[in-house]
Amino acid sequence: MSPLVDQHRWMLVLKIFIVFLGFVFQNFFCEATDGSWIKDMLFISPDTPAEIYTYHGSFPSNVIFKEKNKTNLCFNIPANKTYSDCCKNFNCNTTVIRHNSNIYHLKLSETSLQKHDVVLLLNTSYNFSCLPSMLYNSRGFILSLHKCLKPGFKNIRLSNEGLCVQNLTSQEEQCHGSKETEYIVKIKQCTKNVTCTLPGKQAETTLNINVSGTPINAAKAANIMNNLASTLSLMGNASTAEIKMGNVTGVIAKLPKQNQTSMNFGFTSDGNVNILQENDVVMGFSRSVYLPKEASEMAVENNGSFAGVLLFPDIPEIDQNRSLFQNEMMGIEMGANIFNLSQTINIQFTNMNTTGLNATCVSWDGENNNGTEANWTTEGCLTTEVNGRITCNCSHLTFFAILMSPLPGGKDGSNSNGIISSSDLKTLTQITKAGCGISLFFLGVALFMHFLVRKNKASEAVKILMNLFVALFLLNLCFLINESIAKLKVLAACVVMAAALHYSMLATFTWFFMQALHLYFNLHQISTDIKYYICKICIAGWVIPALIVIGLLASSNYGNVEISDNNGTSVNMCWITDSTLHLGVNIGYYGIVFIFTLTVFLVTVVQITKFASKADNRDKISTKKRFFSLLGLFCLLGISWGFAFFSYGPLLLPSYYIFTILNSFQGFFLFVYYYFSSRIRPEDRKLSKNSSRATENMSITFPYA
Repeated sequence: MSPLVDQHRWMLVLKIFIVFLGFVFQNFFCEATDGSWIKDMLFISPDTPAEIYTYHGSFPSNVIFKEKNKTNLCFNIPANKTYSDCCKNFNCNTTVIRHNSNIYHLKLSETSLQKHDVVLLLNTSYNFSCLPSMLYNSRGFILSLHKCLKPGFKNIRLSNEGLCVQNLTSQEEQCHGSKETEYIVKIKQCTKNVTCTLPGKQAETTLNINVSGTPINAAKAANIMNNLASTLSLMGNASTAEIKMGNVTGVIAKLPKQNQTSMNFGFTSDGNVNILQENDVVMGFSRSVYLPKEASEMAVENNGSFAGVLLFPDIPEIDQNRSLFQNEMMGIEMGANIFNLSQTINIQFTNMNTTGLNATCVSWDGENNNGTEANWTTEGCLTTEVNGRITCNCSHLTFFAILMSPLPGGKDGSNSNGIISSSDLKTLTQITKAGCGISLFFLGVALFMHFLVRKNKASEAVKILMNLFVALFLLNLCFLINESIAKLKVLAACVVMAAALHYSMLATFTWFFMQALHLYFNLHQISTDIKYYICKICIAGWVIPALIVIGLLASSNYGNVEISDNNGTSVNMCWITDSTLHLGVNIGYYGIVFIFTLTVFLVTVVQITKFASKADNRDKISTKKRFFSLLGLFCLLGISWGFAFFSYGPLLLPSYYIFTILNSFQGFFLFVYYYFSSRIRPEDRKLSKNSSRATENMSITFPYA
């Protein structure tokens, strides 16, 4: 065999080997992530198919599927023919616009290139390599498809993987929701831009309802939600309607009598509403509401016929420390009383900046006592905060909002806003209830002992002390039953309860003053042989507080108020509704009492110290007895209430605990003081002949004579 023949033989073997390598290389690098040898492809073009195409097969085409090659091809020409048979397995919702011979604009959905590649046929009139008939034959399928994809830049293939295709320059934005991708395709270049398209659809109709020019407050919002059923007659045959009522926006949907489903609504930042499918992504909306199937079924069972969701902006701040997120609240109504749901209603708020603030989901039942303000509560709602999104999981229908309040401590550890944590509030409440209960019992025992056993032997000091016991007894009793009365939500009962609590508190302060006044008379040996002395003291002790309470009753300043912690957890009580008036009356009143009682207490301490230094060993009283007697006098004059003046900054929490412990257990402490000071000992009678000794003894005990 000649060398020339051998050379041709080896050249043939080399060509076969190169073709084999090319076959393996092409299959390896073009294998799709889902296990196919080549990823499924959607062929599109802005042109009408050439005659040669329509001759060889109809367009849009059926799916071209070769089992051996594990590849699906779909020819959707011209583009966006979503009714094509092959579009059942492809995302054909694609548009192509030709600007000139070199520039094309393509718009694809977010998931298009995740499901399949897209091949843009630049010129269908002479791109015969991509005829469907050329690809039906399984023999040489990959090589035929490879020729189709790269016939001299007569088409461009778009892919997420970037293998076997031109490189793409990505300028992708962050979209929370569905994405719409726009490809600006030039010859030898492709730039991808991403824009956001929110899922869902708009309501079938829009209802524009005129409202008065006055701002919509909480009370007016409640009235709108109560009358929402009247808008059904305006919808006609439409099943859903978007509602526009001034700056209030929302949606209402009719409920079917059978086959109820869950409902999902998304609110955009400009107030528009989309009706979503159950599996739609809601992250692109500023607010979204999910109503479970259980809520719809319960509504229909209770004669409800619709589901309405309204967003109310520009709601006034609750107070200087608390406000609603973006001053807005969400009202949800279904024409029936919906509560105790096992599947919660989910209200989601996005783009939440809670730096330095505590955000809590709260609800309001639509009822108010003063005509304007809403009583927000955390009952029935759980708060979940993740990555700037807050979700309220609630088991009932009503008004919902995010309550924003300052954190209990600042960066420097101070707490100037007066807000305490939920755990501290719970602990303080438990201490108060326990202390008041114990005090109430022992004050009752002391009064029983006095009126049934020792009334005839009582001195003037003890009679004054018994009046203080009565005031404290009423104060503890009113405090313990106050919350129960507030929960009844009966305005008249709450006003009476608030007036009784306030009166007993002012009376207690007044009798602190009377105790100090009587002690001052004894210290300076001022005679109390005034005609009707005790009667005059009693009139002053009980009438002065009554005048103040009557004035507040006449000005309608008693009612239901809400006390909240940093988590928005709140309790209702019957008290003075005006916080400024509360501070002015109560702090001012006690401030006068505190100055006088503290002065008398200090004078007493000086007197006792002075007498102790001059007394001989026979007349000296033990230091231990003197200490506990002064401690009892401290409580007797109500100086422990002065810790309220230190409830600011870093001292706020310690002062709260000291104030709560001393004053809630004050009745018990005074009972112990009364019991030991009322015992008559023979040595005390003998020592009473010594005037200085008697003065010291008078300041410490209240002997019965």
